[in-house]
Amino acid sequence: TEVLDMYVFKTLSEVRDLTESWMREYNDERPHDSLNDLTPWEYLARHENRKNSNLECH
Repeated sequence: TEVLDMYVFKTLSEVRDLTESWMREYNDERPHDSLNDLTPWEYLARHENRKNSNLECH
């Protein structure tokens, strides 16, 4: 809805391309509150670093 309210489109494929791009940025590239203001890739990198270290072994 946010994307559709901001633009005037000429074709359905233009709508699909723009909304797909917006969803990718919204979900994958922006920081998320639930991930302590990290992007999903930053969060994954930190999680993988911890997983591969000995810090969590007891």
